[in-house]
Amino acid sequence: MAKKDFIAQLFRVRRERYGISDDIFWGWYNPEDGHVDWKTWPHADADGIGGFAKILRRLGFPCTTLPVCNETYEPSWLEIICAGRAYPRASAPKRVHWKQTYPFTVKDRRLPEVSFLTQEQTAALKNKAAKSGVSVGDVVFSTLSRVIAQHLISSEEPFYWFLGVNVRGAARVADESFNQASGISLLTYPDSNAAHWREQIRLGLKSKRHWVMWKLAHIGKYIGDNGLSLMYRLSNKNTFYAGSCANMGDWPLDDKQNPNITDNRLLCAVGPGTKNYPVNASLIGWNGMAVLVLKLHPFICENQAQIRTLVDAWRDELLHGLA
Repeated sequence: MAKKDFIAQLFRVRRERYGISDDIFWGWYNPEDGHVDWKTWPHADADGIGGFAKILRRLGFPCTTLPVCNETYEPSWLEIICAGRAYPRASAPKRVHWKQTYPFTVKDRRLPEVSFLTQEQTAALKNKAAKSGVSVGDVVFSTLSRVIAQHLISSEEPFYWFLGVNVRGAARVADESFNQASGISLLTYPDSNAAHWREQIRLGLKSKRHWVMWKLAHIGKYIGDNGLSLMYRLSNKNTFYAGSCANMGDWPLDDKQNPNITDNRLLCAVGPGTKNYPVNASLIGWNGMAVLVLKLHPFICENQAQIRTLVDAWRDELLHGLA
């Protein structure tokens, strides 16, 4: 089993060498007034699942067994190569034609904005997804992608998103607090629907692209901090995504020992972003409600109000689809 968090090493090198934050923003959203007292934890310290477990255990939620993936082992490079040949995927240049970009420094940042669906609306969303043969995440993030394309992107060309993938259980990591998240790149179009997202995710997982990402993220084991720094600098010159999406699952985790939820606030969090991944979005299920969290990097975001407008448009578009 792995005894060092090599993904944490990558985040640390990026932060120390280039000043790029790896802060995950989290907080409790008050649906009555929209207030969130934002806090952060470094991604180097924990991924989303690990971070939520730490937060909720302090409040009496056991979180005894954290969610695992439906795979049982990490495949070899030979298996990955064979899977890639068996499930080929279309490709396109990793670039995004933004309508507007802005100068920024590494110290500039924008706060996340939050919206949510009620328990009744969330149940309707789950029912719609099930009838359509897709997941709730497919509906939620394909809707976000169309909103972002309409408001922020100037071209009809395809672009990529990075979707987080949980590899807990299969990755055989010794410490549950270590980062155990990988991801796949999804080639999408400005009008891509949930069915297209489902097909892209299916191909990405079948071709084991998340295991390619996982293995490459551990290359620091062999090349050290200096090698990681060089690799990061070179790879970021020509690799640009619309952003990253994280479906963080339903919380609190089922457990008979869970305390009663008497607080109406909603748990929310969203990952760090960069110029190369400037849109960051999360879907969190909290007490039967879907929580939508959106953050934009200053590279494409003029002000905080723009993020508020877009997260509201995201929610409204989802509700329109339920009408």
